[in-house]
Amino acid sequence: MSYFTNRRWALNAVGGGLAALAAALFPATAIPAPPAVKLSPAPLGLNIAPWDAFYANAGSGDTLQALLKNAHVAQIRYGGGLYADEYDWQTNTDIVNCPSTAVSEYKAKCATSNALDLASLANRARAIGAQTLVTVNYGSGTPAEAEAEVEQAKAPGQQVALWEIGNEGYGCWEANDYLAEPPERYQGFSPAADATCPMAAQGVSAGMEIMAKSYAANAATFMAAMRAANPDAVLGVPWAFDLSVGGGSVAGYTEWDNTVLTQDKKYIGFVDAHWYPLSYGGTTGAAGNPTAEQAIQTVYRIPAEYAKIKTALQAQGLPDAKIVVGETNVSYRATDTACTPVGALFAAGDALEWLSLGAYSVDWWTLNGYGNTGPTCSHPDAGMFTSNSKPAEESPYLGYLLAGALAQPGAKLTTLTLSPSAVSPSVLAFQSVLPNGKSAVLLINTSTSTTENPTFNSSLSGELTAVRYQAGNQNSFATKTTTWSSPATVVAKGMSLPAESITLLKES
Repeated sequence: MSYFTNRRWALNAVGGGLAALAAALFPATAIPAPPAVKLSPAPLGLNIAPWDAFYANAGSGDTLQALLKNAHVAQIRYGGGLYADEYDWQTNTDIVNCPSTAVSEYKAKCATSNALDLASLANRARAIGAQTLVTVNYGSGTPAEAEAEVEQAKAPGQQVALWEIGNEGYGCWEANDYLAEPPERYQGFSPAADATCPMAAQGVSAGMEIMAKSYAANAATFMAAMRAANPDAVLGVPWAFDLSVGGGSVAGYTEWDNTVLTQDKKYIGFVDAHWYPLSYGGTTGAAGNPTAEQAIQTVYRIPAEYAKIKTALQAQGLPDAKIVVGETNVSYRATDTACTPVGALFAAGDALEWLSLGAYSVDWWTLNGYGNTGPTCSHPDAGMFTSNSKPAEESPYLGYLLAGALAQPGAKLTTLTLSPSAVSPSVLAFQSVLPNGKSAVLLINTSTSTTENPTFNSSLSGELTAVRYQAGNQNSFATKTTTWSSPATVVAKGMSLPAESITLLKES
């Protein structure tokens, strides 16, 4: 994670000083939710990297498999973030520790073997009924390598549902050998040297123009080769958020999005948006960091961001392109939210907000963040589980587990209107009609200090199973829930929602 963090932190400084101003000029606004959205085959997803030995190993891996299946995780995004642009699937090696990103380095002594190759990942994904999203190596790979990867995915059990061309090609933290090639021929770039970044050397606008034109031209070559191997391959490109998105903002975002969507339109089946609403690390509420409530309530910004993406796709003649949230967390840096109720409330609200608006899938970053490697959850982390041979659940997993009761393939998900309307700024409410015809409702009280008492109309009936996650009643991992039964007629009269809580109601 530190490698990823340092790279992204470096470029956020370029134009990053405008973030606070942009947040004031472009405040988040709500848009009407659709009446109901039929969810994709893979609503809830998770990032798993080639280096993840805990998922690859039989003992810890089998434990994780059972937990992912229980949460209805249906998509595995494979590649490891920026690692994907320095990873060769054919040799299962990476060149993160090599002096350059030249293709020849993959066979050099500096190359490192990984625990989880693509075939093994695919087998594990199929075992829990999940599909895969693969990020191909654009930064230091070749179109031929990508074509061979698509060809290999035709083998039984190895199918890939979505292919993304590189990780975050708009960022100078990524390997990007093609900058030196036509059409831009930008020389001297190194992902380890910030001064060589086009945006640093030539200014944000001119620099991003170089980045975007280079990517659009060369990614098209990759996509043409991949379609030659499989004409039905679903291909995607990175989406750049504007400066109002604290941890996912991209200086020069308009140039990137417009250029790539325009030039690569004929290949694009989806865009991959990496949603990190905040950019702090460490302890929530300390040293000027956002409070727990502020972190949780960033989910209220999602409708406005979804609308921006959808509007841009329609304007570029891509109304049917999928919106994939390929990475998401409270922040792109490790925080203590993995060990507090904030992680659970954010993970649940984050996923259900994006999905209820129409996103194809939401993929948490990450399975293992290596922040907590012992028997406790006491350090900043980005994972869903502790990183050791006996993995334990961290709080974001509980958010996914509860959200997964609604976010199942083929379910019809919508938001609920609450009464009195004054509770709406604090309570998120979702309903899902599952493929088996049963209904489930999830209520999230995002206020960390106030109990809310809303009423709502839903399709719930009969005897209900209720599950509650509450900040005021937690264990040391912030993963405790309580369960009880209640008739739907009682629930219809109103619910008392404790501060900082999630309440799941599902038909028995």
